[in-house]
Amino acid sequence: MKNFSEATAIKPNLKLVVSLTLDPIGQPTSLVKINGARVFDSKLIRTTVITHEIELEDYLDLSIQIYRNHPDAVQVYLTIDGVEILPKYLHLALPSTNYLDQSGIWVFRIPSFYPWLHEITGQGWII
Repeated sequence: MKNFSEATAIKPNLKLVVSLTLDPIGQPTSLVKINGARVFDSKLIRTTVITHEIELEDYLDLSIQIYRNHPDAVQVYLTIDGVEILPKYLHLALPSTNYLDQSGIWVFRIPSFYPWLHEITGQGWII
């Protein structure tokens, strides 16, 4: 049986689709970065869906910086390859919420997705 690294070497160009939904309350200005790439930098006027591809074995480093005036806020939802991540695993975010109602930076980080998913869901390790 092949391990995860050997199995993915068969198709080295596989990508993961990261789908981020930002649901604004009001119109906060937001800066969104995925693995250092600026994917959104503007005022959120309506629900916005951002899709971004990352390499299969890459980590995910998601940061959202908002600038708001009361009562502006942003609600964050995240799926990776169709798997719901937020709000399900929001306890791993800093701060631990998907409702951003304070100016500042919100961060969500995970290592390589499928090994992380198998471990966090109790399915064992993928090496």
